[in-house]
Amino acid sequence: MKIKELFKKLKIPIKYFIFLIIIYFSLYGFHKFLLKLQYNNMAKYANEIESKNEYTSITKFNKNGGKPLFLIKPKNNITLFFMEGFRTQNPAGMYRNWFNFLHEEFNINIVVPIYGIQSSPFYLRNREWFFEEDLREIIQIYEAYTANLPENHKIIVASQSFGALPNSFICLEAKKKPDLVVFLSPLNSFMEYRASGPIVHWLSKQTSWLRHIFLFTKPAIPPNRKSVWDIVNDEKNLYYAKNFPINPEDSSELGYRSQKAALFMEKNILPFIKNLNIFIAWGDQDLYFSQKGFENFVKILSNQNNVEYLKLENSGHMVLLDNGEKILKERILSYILRFKSEQKK
Repeated sequence: MKIKELFKKLKIPIKYFIFLIIIYFSLYGFHKFLLKLQYNNMAKYANEIESKNEYTSITKFNKNGGKPLFLIKPKNNITLFFMEGFRTQNPAGMYRNWFNFLHEEFNINIVVPIYGIQSSPFYLRNREWFFEEDLREIIQIYEAYTANLPENHKIIVASQSFGALPNSFICLEAKKKPDLVVFLSPLNSFMEYRASGPIVHWLSKQTSWLRHIFLFTKPAIPPNRKSVWDIVNDEKNLYYAKNFPINPEDSSELGYRSQKAALFMEKNILPFIKNLNIFIAWGDQDLYFSQKGFENFVKILSNQNNVEYLKLENSGHMVLLDNGEKILKERILSYILRFKSEQKK
């Protein structure tokens, strides 16, 4: 009798509990369905746009400037080790003419590794990704390349945008320290991300929660640019938009993780770099990061290093391809010529 009474008392709570479980799993399933639907729709859209891209059959490197670049002459005694930014399709190709010029005219070895999710088709660049992967890859490539170099071989480690993360890790961990470190428009925690218009800018500030609801947005052209490329110079902007198209999607998840990477770098790497010669340059009209972010980057590294910096006027994020290109390249070349002069003594 007592068992029956107990069952009657628990009958209604049990029904409510079962009902709540059904509601929870229904909402969970519906949420997963919506995310899968978003992914499939964006994959179809991106794949149609990128159907013109050619990727290597196994490694899936973009053949249009997205393969690792090694311009090496054993007798050369200066190397430029260069790392481009996050998810870019053409890490070496955008700068190939400049790299060829340095290699052929000034006998500079050029190394441009492809790391992380760079130079990848849609499904590879939108996979599960952790920034620690990039650090593991780059430090191995750098150590392998520098292991048997003569002591007097000069190393310039340079990076664009997100490349600041692996660049800084080389500065911290590598056995052979760079003789010069160059950070161009470096990754930092003061992200603004105005390069794809006002809607994406607002969404970029909400990634901590938005990534669980909206997976992707489509890049939009900012009102003061000719394309989605953050290049102020109209002619150059259109040239690179035509010859080196960017990814057709922005990922809220990967945007969130890149922000986490910036915070990690500023807390766990930059403050511990010391006794290096560092040059930092950025554009005064950068749409990805605030001016305060670049100034803070300089401030952190200036505590224990010899730091020089240059703010390029009338230039956006892609400083090597914009109005300040000539000034910037001449500045970098001046360091190279200084090294050559020292080696002759």
